[in-house]
Amino acid sequence: MTQSSRDGEQHHEAAQLERLTFFSDAVFAIAITLLVIEIRLPEIHFDERTLAQALVDLIPRYIGFVVSFFVVGRFWIAHHRMFGMLKATEPRLTWANLVLLMAIAFMPFTTAVISESAQLRVGIGFYAGWLTLIGLVNRWLIHVALGDGHLVRDGVDEVAIRAHVRDSAIPLIIGVTAFAAGMVAPVLAMAVLILGTPLIGWLVRLRKVG
Repeated sequence: MTQSSRDGEQHHEAAQLERLTFFSDAVFAIAITLLVIEIRLPEIHFDERTLAQALVDLIPRYIGFVVSFFVVGRFWIAHHRMFGMLKATEPRLTWANLVLLMAIAFMPFTTAVISESAQLRVGIGFYAGWLTLIGLVNRWLIHVALGDGHLVRDGVDEVAIRAHVRDSAIPLIIGVTAFAAGMVAPVLAMAVLILGTPLIGWLVRLRKVG
């Protein structure tokens, strides 16, 4: 293969990866924007008292929005970080990425469920179970992308790759812990999702990679 042919192939691979990245970013952006649609006032005539009460009644939806915003946001940050390590794509990566995007696009519905029924085990279990499923799909995507290294850019630190793989366990642990806590008491699951997330992340990152 001539130098010009190699350069042309590398340019094509870079363009394909760029297209996949742009498409992924668009899906993440749409999903994270649609979360706010669930926060809406009832269609009634308001006075001072009824408007204040309506805003208070929406507190569960505010909480659902904030929790899911950061859930989707963390997955996007990890996705952005991983794609920055790549130099090319392949069909397996495209399909694995598409499955992850499908799971992310479903998040506004799971958020609506938890906003309406956070006090019910079924509602909290559905949300935590979906978070766990996204975590599993994300691990699969990382394995496809970084597993044998042929898609990884030259010069990417092996320690950084192992750290990324390690950190991908965080949403899985959060999802499983929230699900188990929710079966005991739904409020405990919300505590895991809101307060336990930074702690779980910190504990996982204590494990050194090298």
